[in-house]
Amino acid sequence: MNRHLPGGRLAAQLDALSREEVWLAIVTGTAIVAFLDYSLPAAGLAPVYIVMICGACWGLGAREGYLVAASAALLSVASAIRYGIIANSEMAMMQVGIRVLPLLFLAATVTSFRRSYDRERFLARHDPMTHMLNKEVFKRCARNMIEDAARAGHILLLLVFDLDDFKAVNSRGGHQAGDEVIGRFADALLAARRSDGLVGRVGGDEFSYLTRVTSAQEASNVANSLHAHLTAVLADGRHPVTCSIGALLIAPERRQDFQRLMHAADLAMYQAKSGGKDSVQLLHAGRCGENSGRSRHGGLVRGEL
Repeated sequence: MNRHLPGGRLAAQLDALSREEVWLAIVTGTAIVAFLDYSLPAAGLAPVYIVMICGACWGLGAREGYLVAASAALLSVASAIRYGIIANSEMAMMQVGIRVLPLLFLAATVTSFRRSYDRERFLARHDPMTHMLNKEVFKRCARNMIEDAARAGHILLLLVFDLDDFKAVNSRGGHQAGDEVIGRFADALLAARRSDGLVGRVGGDEFSYLTRVTSAQEASNVANSLHAHLTAVLADGRHPVTCSIGALLIAPERRQDFQRLMHAADLAMYQAKSGGKDSVQLLHAGRCGENSGRSRHGGLVRGEL
């Protein structure tokens, strides 16, 4: 949504709030409109409820939007009854129906638009086959994460995964077999990632993972654990393959260029493949007080970038 438009700015502000904060804003705004409409009926403030309904549908969901729409209709009718605009109970019931139906239709429309917006936003940010971040979004998010880690003094681990002999799978079983292997690998990696980790598909059978670690030893443990887990998952499929991992330990001492870091992680991955595939190569970008190393099937061999 275009943030330069008023509606886009309001939507962006709502997205930045927690559910509790959105609820507080909606309830407060509805109460203010109800008070003014009750006090100044001639001002015709009832249409302002539309803003609250749209906000509830966008920031909270369909049920909440319908609830606010129904409440707005009842509040506007209550104000009309108090000042004699609606004279009898039958007229009041009819007015409730007349007012609530358009507001519910509005709520349904905004909710449908929000679902479409979320779907298109997801597709714009994610790879459609694996549901991982696509290459461009991963790069943008990773740059931000690296900059934040440098300011906070955190160590990061950047992993690049590549499926060994993946072309042979496509040659033997066609693209459907290749898609099955990629889907199986992606599901396993997404399930195994840490809550603060970024995972992206950066090539046909190449994936990246960026996460925080506390030491080089933990980085080695994470890389080897992931390799063992993914190897087991891939071996259990209909088209068994292995994977090679390039791991790069990123120290926080100095500002790091993301492209250079990705190149170094790629280099580590190609070293793993040239060393016999089905292995992990760990390199060290910058100093963090510990050695980096290369592991293959659990063995640790020292190496450094």
